[in-house]
Amino acid sequence: MIAALLWFTMLQAPEEIVRQAIELQKSGDYAGAVIKYREFLKIQPDAVPIRSNLGVSLANLGRFEEAITEYRTALRQDPANHGIALNLALAYYKTGRIPEAAKELNALHNQAPDETQVTLLLADCDLRMGKNEDVIQLLTFGPDRKENEDLAVAYMLGMALIRSNRVPEGQRQIDRILRNGDSAEAHLMLGSAKLTVNDLAGAREEFAKAVALNPKLPELHGLYGVSLLSTGDAEAAQREFRIELQSDPNSFESNLELGVLARQDQKIDEAMGFFERALRVRPGDIGVRYQIATVLLAEAKTDESLKELLAIVKEAPQFTEAHVTLATVYYRLKRKEDGDRERALVRKLTAEAQARQPAAKETSK
Repeated sequence: MIAALLWFTMLQAPEEIVRQAIELQKSGDYAGAVIKYREFLKIQPDAVPIRSNLGVSLANLGRFEEAITEYRTALRQDPANHGIALNLALAYYKTGRIPEAAKELNALHNQAPDETQVTLLLADCDLRMGKNEDVIQLLTFGPDRKENEDLAVAYMLGMALIRSNRVPEGQRQIDRILRNGDSAEAHLMLGSAKLTVNDLAGAREEFAKAVALNPKLPELHGLYGVSLLSTGDAEAAQREFRIELQSDPNSFESNLELGVLARQDQKIDEAMGFFERALRVRPGDIGVRYQIATVLLAEAKTDESLKELLAIVKEAPQFTEAHVTLATVYYRLKRKEDGDRERALVRKLTAEAQARQPAAKETSK
């Protein structure tokens, strides 16, 4: 029976195999299409459109890593193919490989700066990676768009402005959204603005309103969790972070905060898993690397912790907590002189931070 099937397959012309594959893909039988496309590619491995179709079928099956392999192979054969490059970027995006998606989208944006889909996807990637200034630059001078696209721009631009401490400018973007009626997006942005100015209770209230209006809004549960954690409700915060990860396993904020909570509970392996996922979204993030350094210290991997902390304070010399932990590492290594030097630096940085705080107003007696 198997031999008969092989004989029948060999008799099929390549054109017939492709026709069957395309029909299967159009009918939604992506698994069948994958089999046929691969059958054809054994005969003609350099057929770029067929390899691209194979990638699309795999992506529709949720087999994104395989799709990525096919798209990359197709691009090596046809580097200038815009459609395949966009599909590759989308596959990276859907698997949480945000930096790789951004790299592909940036190249596409440079080729076609007026292409709205590419611009909005790139802005979303930059926002997820914390590249707020890039989002602002990208969207402030972007092309004119339709109303629904304009609201997406207002949302991402507003979030980037707020996160860059440009709250009044961000407020203007909130107003653009509010003109279309009360919305979860507006409350999310208002909550973010209140977080920025340390109005923690106000932020919590805004996020709660946003959840009531649209609990599926990306980033919402993660930011709501931050506000709950900041106001002392760690249990509720952890619940919100986990809800966020159900819809977006690559949420930077939720992975980072759950990692910190797991580290505090001495769940080291779990904490490292969260931190590693956070780093995949924002490679090199100093805050995550600092948390990893503290985990290494807790595991008595003192030399590894020292190496990471030295790199961190070199990149961010004002990072007071890193200097505090570095002093602890030096003392554990019996390097008292180095530890004393770090402690002195911590006192200096703390005094400078206090001097920058607004002076307390005198009350009349």
